[in-house]
Amino acid sequence: MAKVKITPKNVESPFKINELFFSKTDLKGIILDGNDIFYKVSKFSKEELVGKPHNIVRHPDMPRIVFKLLWDFIQNNKPFAGYVKNIAKDGSYYWVYALVVPVYDDNGKKEKYLSIRIKPTSHLFTVVKNLYKKLREIEEQNNGSMEESYKELIDSLKAMGYQNYETFMTEALIEELKDKDIHLNREIPKERFSGEVNKIYDIYRGSKKIETIYKTIFQKVNSFVTLEKELEHKFKYIYEITDELSLIALNSSVESYKLGSTGASFFVVSSEIKKDSERIGKLVSGLRNDMKSLLDIVRSSVLYINISRLEIFAIIYFINELVEDYENGGEIDKDNIDNLMDLLKALKHSAEKTIELSIALDDYLKKTLNYIDEIESIIKELHYIQLNGLVESARLGEQKFSIIFNQVKELVENTTKLIEEILPMIKHSLKEASDIEYSTTKVKNYINQMLETCKEDLTCV
Repeated sequence: MAKVKITPKNVESPFKINELFFSKTDLKGIILDGNDIFYKVSKFSKEELVGKPHNIVRHPDMPRIVFKLLWDFIQNNKPFAGYVKNIAKDGSYYWVYALVVPVYDDNGKKEKYLSIRIKPTSHLFTVVKNLYKKLREIEEQNNGSMEESYKELIDSLKAMGYQNYETFMTEALIEELKDKDIHLNREIPKERFSGEVNKIYDIYRGSKKIETIYKTIFQKVNSFVTLEKELEHKFKYIYEITDELSLIALNSSVESYKLGSTGASFFVVSSEIKKDSERIGKLVSGLRNDMKSLLDIVRSSVLYINISRLEIFAIIYFINELVEDYENGGEIDKDNIDNLMDLLKALKHSAEKTIELSIALDDYLKKTLNYIDEIESIIKELHYIQLNGLVESARLGEQKFSIIFNQVKELVENTTKLIEEILPMIKHSLKEASDIEYSTTKVKNYINQMLETCKEDLTCV
C-alpha cells in the first residue's frame, strides 16, 4: 500500500498539554481506529486513516532506527515508549511521547497494538530532538543504513548515564508523566451520564477506583527507584570484599612464614581468614548473578506501574470524550465500546505483568536477604578473628600483623555499616512488593468486572 505523499512545512499542528490521544493498529501496523483527538491533531478524517499503514503520519525528520526499535520491542511482546515527530495531513508537524503496547484477546493471543500519546514536556525532550537530528544525518550519510545510527544512539544514551534504550525509556516515561495528572485528570459528575452514556457510568466509576488504588501504588515506585540505585552502588563494595580478604590472608601467610615457629598462631589465623574469604566469595558470586535479575525486575516493575498510570489517564480521558460527544449530539457506537474495551484489556495486561513482577521481586529480595544474612554471619566471625589477631600481635610485638589485622577491622566495620544500611531497604521493599501485588490483584478484578459489564450489554458486543 503506497504511502500518501505529504510535503512537510515548518508549522506545528496544535496539540495541547491537556490533550491525550490513542490509535490502534493490527499486527502489521494498519490503523484500525483512534479517538477524536487523534483525528483532530493529525488533521485526517477517520475514513482517511482507518485501513492505512500507521506510517502515513511518520515525519521524514524521524530517524529510522527509532521505528526499528519500536518493532523489535512490540514484536517480542515488550512495551515501547519514545519520542516521535509526526506529520499532519497539511504538512504541519506535532511531537508526541508515545507508548505502544500489545492488546490480547480473551485467550491470551496478541491481536493488535495500542498506542497512547501525550505532549512531551520534560527536559529530556530537548535532548532527544537534537539527538534525532544527528541520527537522521548519520542515516542519510549511510544510505539509510541503521547500523551506525544505532551505535550512535546507544553511545549517546550511555554518555547520558543510561545502560540501554529500555532504561532511558523508563526514565523518560517517569519524567513525561510528572505533573500530568494536573492536565489530564478528568472528574465527570454522575448527572452527565444520561441517556445512552449511562451504560458506561459503571466503567467510569470502576476506573476512578483503579485510579485511587494506583495513586497509592505510584507512591511506592520511588522506593523501587531508590532501591535500584542504592543496591547497584552499595553492592559494588560487597563484590570487592573477597579480593580484599584474599590479599589480607596472603600477606598474613607470608609474614607468618617468615616468623617460623613463632608465627604458627598467625598462620592459623591466616588460614581462617582465607576460609572466610572463600565462603564470602561463593556467596558474592551467587549474589552478583541474582542481582542482575533483581535489578531488571525492579526496572520492569517501575516501567509497568508507570505504563498503567498512562493507561488509566487514557481510559478516563476517553470516557470524558464519549460523554462530551454525546452531549454534542453524537452516539455511543460499537467502535467506541471496542476502543474502551481495548484500553481496559491493555490495562489488565499491565496489571497482570505487575503482579507477576511483584511475585518475582519478592522471591529475589528474599534470596538477597539470605545472602546478606550469611555474609553478615561470616563478617561477625572475622570480627572475632581480628580481635584475637590484634591481641596476639600485641603480645608478640609484631607491628606488621597489627597493620594486617587493623585492615581486617576496617573491612569488618565498613561491611557491617553497609549491611545495616541495606537490610532496612530490602525489608521495606519486600513489604512494598507484597502491597503492590495485593493492590494490583484488586485492580485486575475490577477490570474483569468492567469488561463483563461491556459484554453483558448487547450494544457492546
